[in-house]
Amino acid sequence: MRKQLAVLVSLALSLGGLAQAQSAEQPQRGGTVQIALQTTPGSLNPVLPAELASNIINWTMFSPLTVVNPYTNQLEPYLAERWETNANLTEWTFYLRRNAFWHDGRPVTSEDVKFTFDKIRDPEEGANNLPDFRRVREIRTVGPYAVKIFLTQPDAFLDDRLSLGGSEILPRHIFSQFRRLRDATEYNSRTPIGSGPFKMKRAVPGQFFELEANPQFFLGRPFLDGLVFRVVPDGNTRVTQVLAGQLDWIEMEPTQIRAVQGNPRVKTTNFDTLRYQIFAWNLKNPLFQDLKVREAMVYAIDRRRLLQTVTPGFGYVDDAFVPKAVTWIPRPNIQFREFNPQRARQLLAEAGWRPNAQGILEKDGKPFEFKILVDRGNTQREQIGLILQQFFQDIGMKVTYDVAERGGRWLQETQQGTFETRLAEFLMPNVDWMQRLFSSVGQNNSQFYSNPRVDNLLAQMRATSNRTQHANFMRQIQEELYATFPNIPLYYMERILATNTRLQGFPAANIKDAMPFIHRVWLRGN
Repeated sequence: MRKQLAVLVSLALSLGGLAQAQSAEQPQRGGTVQIALQTTPGSLNPVLPAELASNIINWTMFSPLTVVNPYTNQLEPYLAERWETNANLTEWTFYLRRNAFWHDGRPVTSEDVKFTFDKIRDPEEGANNLPDFRRVREIRTVGPYAVKIFLTQPDAFLDDRLSLGGSEILPRHIFSQFRRLRDATEYNSRTPIGSGPFKMKRAVPGQFFELEANPQFFLGRPFLDGLVFRVVPDGNTRVTQVLAGQLDWIEMEPTQIRAVQGNPRVKTTNFDTLRYQIFAWNLKNPLFQDLKVREAMVYAIDRRRLLQTVTPGFGYVDDAFVPKAVTWIPRPNIQFREFNPQRARQLLAEAGWRPNAQGILEKDGKPFEFKILVDRGNTQREQIGLILQQFFQDIGMKVTYDVAERGGRWLQETQQGTFETRLAEFLMPNVDWMQRLFSSVGQNNSQFYSNPRVDNLLAQMRATSNRTQHANFMRQIQEELYATFPNIPLYYMERILATNTRLQGFPAANIKDAMPFIHRVWLRGN
């Protein structure tokens, strides 16, 4: 039997200390930490489609089988204490912890796991991770504390994939009362029942969500007594509130760092996010289906100047689709496409686009006209949208800057595929995300990119657990993406945490990724 697979992104050393070491002080118990959310959570059910705010809060209340430890970036057991797979990677067995309980006191069992995964597999449920389970043939309980998953094809990344969110286990005794998960309105919005380190105490959607420590948490009672997630859409307001002590933990933009420097109440921590800002086309739109058009739009953007304008001193530009920090994957044979508006105009002319009397590009009597959808409240992307608008207008395109609430129309158009172009950020914490983003059926492939060669390389990669082969496949996939323009990587991001100096034990990572380990965080001086 193959032993537990380690996560393939082993970055603790290569990132030069990405994971902040736990404080040498003895942790203290007590206190409540205030954390900002950009939007009100769309759902408190982790299986149903939602957005970042939902993911953040849900990861404090619900438990996945496996998790990536944000202090080490290694895959670890969580609700499952161990797992194993057969030699050809088609049968996986997960063994649950026997000291895990739901927030209402009932034990977590294999029936809950089977129920949750069967719900995710049901297309009528509309679960976000349905594509992750397309190769699942059957889920079978093996006693009360083990579950076996049978696959139709080899899959080397099942354990890794279960750690990425959207596959947290739900309580069968709660949701089996309803025909569909979405019918459990109260549980999904105000009174969720999970098995994680914190449980809901009071929910006022649109304002705040108050959680209290779960004394029965299977990894030990949290040091903190409680968490309060406050909905604060505006980035500058979040900075003001952390300065005033009304928030304890926020992610901050580089342009805001001067506001907190020198304040004895606030500490800043920089970290490599393994994320990059993107400009994404909707590739169902005929306007963007010509490769020459997409290549021209890459050359139209001065990404080096964009980076220095939006986030000076933080991040880097690259045309690779894997962060430099992932050093075990060899760099693809590509050359960065520098800003070249003349080349952009030449490619557009080759694609049949000519300027009209007003200087707007036309083809077959139709202008080259589109909108850039931007999520309100994200300071970087609000700036990026205006800058891109100007770059594209400079080569003859008619572009509308379209800002919308992230939890409202921005999310709706993204999920429904009705946007024309949009700004977003992609992450690449492990190789499975390459499949999520660029497989023809990947659940995060919101740009509708489809490439049979990429699909074939991904299938070959899933069929082996050999890390050297994974690295080679990832190199080939990146070279194919470079040649076919699924989106434009604008720049790779570094981010800044601003925290109350009393806050201890937190990892240098995105707030969302820290939440499964929130039980380790504590406050000095309680």
